[in-house]
Amino acid sequence: MKHTLVLLLLTFIAPSASQNIRTLLLSKRSDVRYQCVDPGCSSPTNIIVATLIDCEIACLSNINCRTATYDQSNSYCELFADIPSQYGNIVAQADVVTLMAIDDRQLSARK
Repeated sequence: MKHTLVLLLLTFIAPSASQNIRTLLLSKRSDVRYQCVDPGCSSPTNIIVATLIDCEIACLSNINCRTATYDQSNSYCELFADIPSQYGNIVAQADVVTLMAIDDRQLSARK
């Protein structure tokens, strides 16, 4: 009975269906920015958020997001459908954090 009660409480606390949060492991790298100059890159979704966690949540809320870059100096968050190993590159830049999706193949290789 305790387990049922906990599950019910989590259901009420969980985000609404319209927010559609998904589970995705993200690798976090400080002081680097993802850049894509390849014509095959997707256009980023740009948003202003208060914190790095808000940028991470925005990426998790967007089904197409595979990479996010958060500029701490201006609270600017860029969401990309691309992953750095496919397109683009990572360049050094202070006060920027890049979040990259870790796919199942990368997780299997670590075990």
